[in-house]
Amino acid sequence: MNLYKKQLIDELILPAFNQLTVSQKLINSLYDLCSLHKAIKFQLLELPGPYFEGRLWFSVEAMVQAYYFCPYKQCKWGTRIWRRKEFILNSSSLLNQEFRTDYLEVLEPGDLLSITYIDLLKLMVEFPELEKQVQNISACNEMYYHRRNQLLNQPPLERVLQFEKENPLFINVAGKDAIAMHVGLTRQGYHNQLKRHHLTFVTS
Repeated sequence: MNLYKKQLIDELILPAFNQLTVSQKLINSLYDLCSLHKAIKFQLLELPGPYFEGRLWFSVEAMVQAYYFCPYKQCKWGTRIWRRKEFILNSSSLLNQEFRTDYLEVLEPGDLLSITYIDLLKLMVEFPELEKQVQNISACNEMYYHRRNQLLNQPPLERVLQFEKENPLFINVAGKDAIAMHVGLTRQGYHNQLKRHHLTFVTS
């Protein structure tokens, strides 16, 4: 067994179950079925595809983003940002077997753990405590998307300022193109809003 992988599971994955009792059998299954990955900056972890090719990820050291590529406008639209040490999961794909439409990209070099949706679904049937944890992750996703919809309904400048205030680490790590696509703007549109804010600040 990879001792470093075991250490990561012991120190980062198991504590996420909070007060739930985790059986030794489940722990051993996680040791066996989880994979350790070393990613480079801007590496694509997943491409769009069927649910059975998907994985639940846990990023140890890197921020990760998801985006959708619009074939009609030939551009990317950001759909999700994960900070370091967060579970990365497409809930509708795992639970409803829906087609995965997003690209998953690492924004920094670092280690990640993963388990396939197929293995995860089997474990969820056998271990209720794991199913509970997946439900918690799904609930967090729903809250994220609700806040994101509220953000995108704001005027462009307010949208940009709020996003930058709430995501300082992402702003430091990601490029301008990535930031723009997560606020529903083109790179030029994002630049124009920053310029507008600067002019307003100078003249006020």
